[in-house]
Amino acid sequence: MKKQLFLIATLFLLVFSACTKNEGPHDNQQQNVLVEKANPEAIPQGNSLEKLKLDQVIISKLESNNDFHWEDVDMKTLWSAVVESDQSVAIGYQPADAGDISAKIHTVNVNTVAYKQVHDALKSLILEELNKSAGTSIKWNDILIEDDPILPIITLRLTDKTVLTRLRNLQNVRYLEPMDYWPNDVNRAGSGCDGSTYGLNASDYTTVTPSALVPWNFNNQNIPTAWNTSQGQGITIGVIDAGLSSSQSLLGSLFNNGDSNIGRSVSTDYTLGSSAFNSCTHGTSMCALAAGPRNNQNATTGVAYKSGLHFIRAANDVVLDGSSEKTATKNAFIKMGNRSDVRIISLSMGTPFGSGVLKDGADYANNLGKTIFAAAGTSYSWTSWWGVIYPAAYSSCIAVTGVKENGSKCASCHDGSSVMYTITMERSSNSSRNSLSLAPSGSTPTYIGGSSCATATAAGIAALVLSTKPNMNKTQLMTCLTNTAQFYPVKNSSKGYGNLNASAAVNYAIANY
Repeated sequence: MKKQLFLIATLFLLVFSACTKNEGPHDNQQQNVLVEKANPEAIPQGNSLEKLKLDQVIISKLESNNDFHWEDVDMKTLWSAVVESDQSVAIGYQPADAGDISAKIHTVNVNTVAYKQVHDALKSLILEELNKSAGTSIKWNDILIEDDPILPIITLRLTDKTVLTRLRNLQNVRYLEPMDYWPNDVNRAGSGCDGSTYGLNASDYTTVTPSALVPWNFNNQNIPTAWNTSQGQGITIGVIDAGLSSSQSLLGSLFNNGDSNIGRSVSTDYTLGSSAFNSCTHGTSMCALAAGPRNNQNATTGVAYKSGLHFIRAANDVVLDGSSEKTATKNAFIKMGNRSDVRIISLSMGTPFGSGVLKDGADYANNLGKTIFAAAGTSYSWTSWWGVIYPAAYSSCIAVTGVKENGSKCASCHDGSSVMYTITMERSSNSSRNSLSLAPSGSTPTYIGGSSCATATAAGIAALVLSTKPNMNKTQLMTCLTNTAQFYPVKNSSKGYGNLNASAAVNYAIANY
């Protein structure tokens, strides 16, 4: 009997011990995985800043630094920006001891134990904190916007200042950023979508066989001379932009028209909306500049007119101001990075606000060997105070801007220390006479300006160079472009190495690789 009582008592203790050990698994998980920073910030007191005051604080910092990052503002400003937007917040996460993962983000597997533990601990912390109030029962799907299956990013709809502060105070949180904040006095719709209405000047193009038009500024980059050696065959250019026109057959059924009739491929995809085609057809102009066919339709040709083309729509216009646009652009970078055929990426969009989400996407594609050309920025009347925008300003991208014939900055282009190359794309005497590209439909050329067209042109030049020596790596490609550029070996403080020289770069590749 005593032996039976002893066994029962022992069993009871074991069960009790097991129950005690498993009690509060989320708390234990957080304690073991989540590590607080040495000097945590305090939870903001009082109400969030009103929109007018918030805009003044943020724009003042942007103007004074010619740059902006969310980690540089205090917790109250960050929290206020979340409240005064669509309330979406991106959380970049990692194990506390991982260090800077930028150079290895393409190798991260979010399903490994180390990352999954952090992910789940953050999820537990957020839900427990939100549900502390009596009667609340918030579930993960109630606040989840995107749980990235590739990169360590969670995007939530979240405004609780206590939760936001606790997250920002963790070593496991690489960044915590409002995804949708935008100043009230800045137009956030339609930017870059309106085509030029300026009448075509006959001196802004020449005609080449088999009846294709060459934009005037191609000669400033020695592109026609480069065509004697390379036309981009065997290379696929990826373009991420706001949308394509379904009515431009030269980027569809006639992509292999004229001298481009070599069986090259054109494909489309989207990470925003339900189609690659959109009322904002900025992407049509960019694709046509980079890889439009050397046609027999009396329309403009692209730079790399024998290169393949893959287009992804990731925005509504060229200003990445909405949360969905930043997420979609990041996802487009991931898709481009995972395509073995895409060697070069052209992105003519951006934002003045530093974004960890955009950086993660660009780093991912860059680390997988893609050469990313990104627009330094194009000003409208309300953006003249921006410097080089993001993601162009990140080291994973090659910032390109446009200049006039006389070498001065184009009327609407941004420049700065992050710029690597320039493209001549604007007449010195008339800022309305820019480069020429395909219109949304038909063969009549349309003017297209800004750093956008400079970027797509640079991507086309890179394809010409890479086509001569397809086995070159990205560093070798950059050497060809840089060592033959206008200012090499001295980098200009605001225009980088200056204008690209397509012919010289092609010949350099042949001679050296």
